[in-house]
Amino acid sequence: MINLSAIKRLIKNNARLRRFLKTVNISLVDFSYPAVLSLLASFFEGISVVLLMPFVKGIVKMDFSFAKEIWFFKIIGRYLPKTVVLTNSHIFIILLAVIFSTSVIKNILQYFAYISTSFQVRKFSNNLRKYIFSRYMSFGNLFFDKNNVGHLNSVLMTFTNIVALQLSEFQQFFGFFFILIVYLGVMFYTSWKITLLIIIIFPVLNYFLKNIIKKIRHTSERYAYSQAEASKRIYNILSCIPLVKAYTKENAEKKDFDRISNEIARLEYSIDKKYSLIPPIQEIILLVAMLLLVSVIAFMVVKQKSAEISMFLVYLYLLKRSAHMFGSLNSLLATLAKVEGPIKEILKMFNDEEKHFVRDGKVDFPGLIDKIEFKDLRFSYGRESEVLKGISISLEKGRSTAIVGPSGAGKTTMVNLILRFYDCPDNTIFINGMDIKEFKLSSLRKHIAFVSQITLLFNDTIRNNILYGLDRHVPESELADVVRKARLYDFILSLPAGFETNIGDRGIKLSGGERQRIAIARALLKKSEILILDEATSSLDTNNEKLIQEAINEAVKDRTSIIIAHRLSTIKNVDKIIVLENGIVAEQGSLNELLEKKGKFYQYWEEQKFF
Repeated sequence: MINLSAIKRLIKNNARLRRFLKTVNISLVDFSYPAVLSLLASFFEGISVVLLMPFVKGIVKMDFSFAKEIWFFKIIGRYLPKTVVLTNSHIFIILLAVIFSTSVIKNILQYFAYISTSFQVRKFSNNLRKYIFSRYMSFGNLFFDKNNVGHLNSVLMTFTNIVALQLSEFQQFFGFFFILIVYLGVMFYTSWKITLLIIIIFPVLNYFLKNIIKKIRHTSERYAYSQAEASKRIYNILSCIPLVKAYTKENAEKKDFDRISNEIARLEYSIDKKYSLIPPIQEIILLVAMLLLVSVIAFMVVKQKSAEISMFLVYLYLLKRSAHMFGSLNSLLATLAKVEGPIKEILKMFNDEEKHFVRDGKVDFPGLIDKIEFKDLRFSYGRESEVLKGISISLEKGRSTAIVGPSGAGKTTMVNLILRFYDCPDNTIFINGMDIKEFKLSSLRKHIAFVSQITLLFNDTIRNNILYGLDRHVPESELADVVRKARLYDFILSLPAGFETNIGDRGIKLSGGERQRIAIARALLKKSEILILDEATSSLDTNNEKLIQEAINEAVKDRTSIIIAHRLSTIKNVDKIIVLENGIVAEQGSLNELLEKKGKFYQYWEEQKFF
């Protein structure tokens, strides 16, 4: 009656679960305790079932004297005084007490097996979440460029629970299986002929259930894909609500989401329909088996003129219980098929394909001693065309360098490679004469403060956003000094909650200039010897730009600074300017040298009318 192909798949899933468990530092040995408890519960269930037959037989015959020849009472008789004689009442009470006691013990053992399994499953789920999050932290930036954050969140928070459910169901499967073995053993002992007859019927059920479970599994995979698409869509829309409203796309987005939601509902209903077929199919075939069994029993009783009606009554009871266990096992197999899609999504996070890891070095970065040097650097994002085409430049220690050029020229890519957000080719970027890839990522990045083109802020307080990334205590006086330099002090004091003001998702409660000044304050507070400013003043108005420029000029003193700028007024005081165009260095030199040369930089300068 059990889907045999599904059991084979279950064994295959067992190997997969072993991989999961090993990865998250959990051994199958941890599940031995609930397995032993389930086995013991099956043992006590067996005792109660075995004793049930003489109990029913004695009630039917109104005589329990035959029970004295049963092994159970022979064992009891060895320890009783010879003067003690077991009467019908004694045997009845003993059988009743033992059957009741073993049933209670069985249920207690099953309870502890369940809570033990639950503890291990929750531990597994927790460790799996932490492991996947750790994997996320190790993936290269290119992975996140190519994958939707909403889907990654679903994998982390939703699919991990589904995998844990599979483990729980897997453990429950064996609990049922042990008891089923006991039932079948007693049934074979009672009448092996009838039991074989019943088992022959079950391949018919197996045929139907095999196809149903296969369809559930395939639908589950499509369901997981649709869930991923929905997560992506929800994240995209909710993170761009102002854009949606500005372009009056609310109704269009509703229709699009309705389409996705309808598809999810359709797949859910499809799974439910298939899943709901299992109980009636099982019940119909069970009814056929029961009718056949009753007919056979009636025939045997009449033919053999046997009075062992009690045996067949117990057999019917066992058959009903066994059928229930068979049904539960098949339902569990169907449940496992329902989670096939989410499991595949989890497995994608386990392999290293398309994760774009950035190789970690082995050497601690001692700090910038000499210079940062690019040597014939060629770089592309994955299989795309080259963004940087043979870049060869030097960034000297203690000097400020500006990188300018049109959008898409490769400016941000250059600083991303210095930060090692992406892996550059070997022997193309050198620091202190050593390949940048030889340095440990953490030690290198500790020496770099970074203000990105897109201001990165958490849904947290102003204080926590400014202090983010620091591994030292910051006195209030130092914090106040930094926010003054970033021209934030008066603004923060004007807020009712001051530094404890929550700024919302991505700092949505602040203006663009305020967000960038928080990012600048965070970079200044880090006190790193290398400072990278990627369009750090792009969201500032003219007045704020002048104020913040003073702070930047102060911050770049005695530091190696790299400034990417569209507003050329912000780079008047830099030591060196590099002009990028189409991924190559068009020209480089000081401000005066480039203006005198009247090349590309001169054209940009003229266009912004800084004369």
